[in-house]
Amino acid sequence: MDKVILLESSGLMPTLLPVIMRNQDTLELTDEQINAFRAWRKKNYTHMVNIMNEIIEKSVQFRVAALSPDITSNHLYVLQSEIQELQRQLLKIKLSCRELVTISFTETQWENFAFVVADNPKLASLMSQAASHDSEHTH
Repeated sequence: MDKVILLESSGLMPTLLPVIMRNQDTLELTDEQINAFRAWRKKNYTHMVNIMNEIIEKSVQFRVAALSPDITSNHLYVLQSEIQELQRQLLKIKLSCRELVTISFTETQWENFAFVVADNPKLASLMSQAASHDSEHTH
């Protein structure tokens, strides 16, 4: 989980999913939503963590290789391309979770979610930024 948190700077949904599930009563999740979120986790979580671990390993390899005078620039380009491809795969998984949450949450659930995350400064800040961004684009 520490590795997940380490790479989860984008604020996308997979690390919010446990918060959502822990607060399913407060959020008034339907059985259908709960089942959909559990199915997403079962299908994607292990793969997502494996990709994150691979990104960490390749990033370490890149830093070590970059310090070696024997490593060519082409080799570093290849390593960087591999890292970027893994990052694209990871983003695709994260966006599938984001989509699942955003299409299934009702307006009331979003309001309840803002209340749930209010005690977490990072999450509350993200919700506040999202709310101000939404109000800018609706006026």
